[in-house]
Amino acid sequence: MTLILHLISLLTVLMLFVVSFAQDKKKKKGKSKKEDKITKQPLIEQSASNVSENETGFITIADQIPFMVWRSDPDGRCIYVNKKWIQFTGMSYKDSLGFGFAKPMAIPENEHRRQEWWKMIKGHQPYEIKFRIKNVSGELRWVMARANAYHTDTVFMGYIGSIIDITDQENSTIAIQELSDRKDEFLSIASHELKTPLTSIKALFQLIGRSISPEDKIYNFLDRANSNILRLETLIANLLDVSKINAGKLNYDYTEFAFEQMLEEAVLSMENIAPKHHFILRKSDAVNFTGDRFRLEQVIYNFLSNAVKYSPEGKEIIVTSEVNNGNIIVSVQDFGIGIKRENLAKIFDRYYRVDNTIMKFDGLGLGLFISSEIIKRHNGSFWIESELGEGATFYFILPLTEQHLHAEVHTDEFSYYQDETIDVQINEEANRLDVNWTGYQNFKSVQDGCLIMLDLVKKNQVAKILNDNTEVRGNWSEASDWVSTECLPALAEAGVRYLAWIYSPSSFSQLAAEKSAAPLKSMINIQFFKEKTAAIEWLNSLS
Repeated sequence: MTLILHLISLLTVLMLFVVSFAQDKKKKKGKSKKEDKITKQPLIEQSASNVSENETGFITIADQIPFMVWRSDPDGRCIYVNKKWIQFTGMSYKDSLGFGFAKPMAIPENEHRRQEWWKMIKGHQPYEIKFRIKNVSGELRWVMARANAYHTDTVFMGYIGSIIDITDQENSTIAIQELSDRKDEFLSIASHELKTPLTSIKALFQLIGRSISPEDKIYNFLDRANSNILRLETLIANLLDVSKINAGKLNYDYTEFAFEQMLEEAVLSMENIAPKHHFILRKSDAVNFTGDRFRLEQVIYNFLSNAVKYSPEGKEIIVTSEVNNGNIIVSVQDFGIGIKRENLAKIFDRYYRVDNTIMKFDGLGLGLFISSEIIKRHNGSFWIESELGEGATFYFILPLTEQHLHAEVHTDEFSYYQDETIDVQINEEANRLDVNWTGYQNFKSVQDGCLIMLDLVKKNQVAKILNDNTEVRGNWSEASDWVSTECLPALAEAGVRYLAWIYSPSSFSQLAAEKSAAPLKSMINIQFFKEKTAAIEWLNSLS
């Protein structure tokens, strides 16, 4: 779908070029005032066979394009449609002109399309919209329309656009969404139905437990049964949370609380649940945080229970919480089976579970997905550092926006910039921009840093960037899409041709870097390096 839309854009640009060329040619020939008057008449008053000579090139190309093409005048009236439109809709060329263009469109979509269309006409903005339209057989088909404004000597002349049939893709998307909605509805209903009898079973077991002596052999079986009931309660609660997340109905109660107290209580509770493991609260900085205490406690329980689950030998589990640059950073480290690098990016997906060929573990793979959603709702992020067989450390970071201390900024607005997250310098001798990212990064810090880079690139017209992530900690993956779609294309447009990207030690940060760079390698030559010397040598080897 992306490739098709990209093709549409390219062809639209080509058509704009043809029209512009034809009109430039018309000016050079120096037509008489009478001829100019005729040329300026909208095509709505002309037939397809007697269009002026200056439109011939445009029409010839447009009629060969395998999707619908149209043009409008500055007032939004249709002044041209190609043969594909006529074949698709069954409308005549004449009936399609003016506002007849909208006749085959479904009424609800047409109303929305009309509102968007007049909004774009007023601002001369690019136009993109999806709606349904009747084909020659009377069948409603989904289409995607895109258009660009075109000008002659800065005078707005109207729009040139294209329409493509996307019914198959849209039906597939709708079918997938319907299946997902039905699944979520089933999970919600099933969870509620399971919850009631399970509560009754739990109450009955508690009554039985009170009438049996702890020395009785059956007491041990009852204790094991209660443990399994607790696991079932957790699974049901997770299913309910997932259905609420998908429906956008997971409620949050934001209050201010002592974060270190909540963490200490969570660790103490887990010690009672998993007495075979040794929990070490290595550091817990005192800080107040405004958020949903219950939900964040749920995240910590999940991280701790995963550490217990994947380190069955009963080894140490180390917990730390520190305040750094206006953020709370929490980590839970185990010394269990570890996780392969290729599994790290998938581990927070719904129902995904780490390859368990080494041992069998309980659970549906929902806990980390729920935790990630809770962290995101608190404007935080998460990441994992792990090696197979060496254990894993789960992290999450929460911003203390009200307590953030803005470090002093050093800059001359032209050749260098430095703050607590980035150091940018113009290297005149090497004719490149040297960038050093430091500490924990988030969407805002990445966005701000990229805009600073772009500003210095434009002011100094450098074509090379040394992008050093060696001192980056944590994960900035929530900004990776923005870097890919906004930052890197803007740098390419500003003249950057080569970018040496030095990896962060963080596996999640490395994955985010690779994700950001993948779509842009045709625009910028991006190479990844593990150490700075090799990166500099590569940039120096380029002319």
